[in-house]
Amino acid sequence: MKDFKIPPISTLLGSTLFNYIKVIHKGYVAPSYYFKIFLTTLLVLISTPFHFFENMKFGPKLKEFNLQKPPLFILGHWRSGTTFLHNLLCQDPNATFVSTFQSVFPNNLASDAIFKLFMKINMPEKRPADNVKLDVSFPQEDEFALCNMNPNAYYGFFYFPEMYKDYFSRAIDFKISQGEYTQWQKDYRKLIAKAVIYRGGGRPIIKNPVNTGRIPTLLKMYPEARFLYIYRNPVTVFLSTRKFFYQLMPTLWLHKVSRSFIDKMIFEVYNMLLERYEKHKSLIPADQLMEIKFEEFEENPIDGLKKVYDQLLNEPLEPVKAHFETYISQQKNYKKNDYKVEKSLIDSILHHCGPYMGRYGYDIPDNVIV
Repeated sequence: MKDFKIPPISTLLGSTLFNYIKVIHKGYVAPSYYFKIFLTTLLVLISTPFHFFENMKFGPKLKEFNLQKPPLFILGHWRSGTTFLHNLLCQDPNATFVSTFQSVFPNNLASDAIFKLFMKINMPEKRPADNVKLDVSFPQEDEFALCNMNPNAYYGFFYFPEMYKDYFSRAIDFKISQGEYTQWQKDYRKLIAKAVIYRGGGRPIIKNPVNTGRIPTLLKMYPEARFLYIYRNPVTVFLSTRKFFYQLMPTLWLHKVSRSFIDKMIFEVYNMLLERYEKHKSLIPADQLMEIKFEEFEENPIDGLKKVYDQLLNEPLEPVKAHFETYISQQKNYKKNDYKVEKSLIDSILHHCGPYMGRYGYDIPDNVIV
C-alpha cells in the first residue's frame, strides 16, 4: 500500500466560509502550515457561490422533510469494528448513509459532479492502517461533515490536536451556550436529512465513534432511534487506533504533536468516551439498544445481522440477506494487522484499559506478540 497522503489542502475545504473562519480561529496554526491554509481558504472561497445553489435546491426539501424511519446509530470506539459493521449494514438497499463525498462536501451536494471529480483525483485508494478501500460513494462516518458545518464538532481536534480536551468538552459533553447547543442540533439534523434526501430515502445508518458519548442529546433529537454498540479487545483497539492516528493525523493537523502525546490522548479519550457510554446507556429503552462483541460478530456476521434485524430493527432479514452475503464474500481476502510490541506498552495498555478488559472478558489477543 502506498503511503496515505493528501495534497496540502485541509478537509475543511468543504466548509462554509463562516464556519471555516470560526474553526481556524479556535486553534494555533503553525507557520509551516500557512500555505496549506492559504490553499484551503482559496478553495473555500471558490466553493462559496455553490452554497447558494445548494440552499436553493435543498432548502424547500428540508422544510418539508419528515424522517420515515428512525436512524440507527452505530456506537463504539474507533477501531472496534464500526467500519465493517457500517459498511455491511449499508448493503441493505433500504438503508441510507452519509457518503465519503458528503463527509467532505456536506454543503455541495447539489454540485456533486464538480466536487466528486475533485475528490476522485485527490483521494487515496485505501485507508491508512487497515487497507480498507476508499471511494467517494462508500459509507462514511459523519463527524468530518459536521466539522464543515458547525465549529463544535469533535473532529476539530484533528486540526488542533492540542485542543482535544476542549473539543471533547464542547462537542461531546456540550459545555457550550444554549444557542450554540441549539445550532449544533439544527446542523446535525440537517446533515442527516440531506443524506436521506440526496440518496432518495431509507433508514439512516449513522456510524460515528464520537456519538458513543452523545446518547442524551441523540435521544433528545431522535427518541425512537436505535443504537448498536460494538466493542472489541481494548488491546487491539488501542494498537489499531494508534497506528491509524499516527498515519492520519499528520495529514490533517495544523500544528504538530509528538507520538507520546497521541498515545496519552488515545488512552484518555478511550476512557472518557466509554465512561459516558456506560453512564448514559440506561437512558435508552431496552428494545432500542443492542450490544455486540466484534469477535463474535466477525465469526458469523449473518447470525449477528439476524439478531440486529429481528430484535433491534424489527424487520425481516431474509429479503435483503443476499446483499449481505455478497459483501461478506468480497471481504474474505482482507488481511488484519499483527502487532509486535514491547512489554512496557502492554503494561501501559492494561493499566489504562484494564477495567474494560475485565468487563468485556478479554485477554491479550493472539495477534499481539510481546
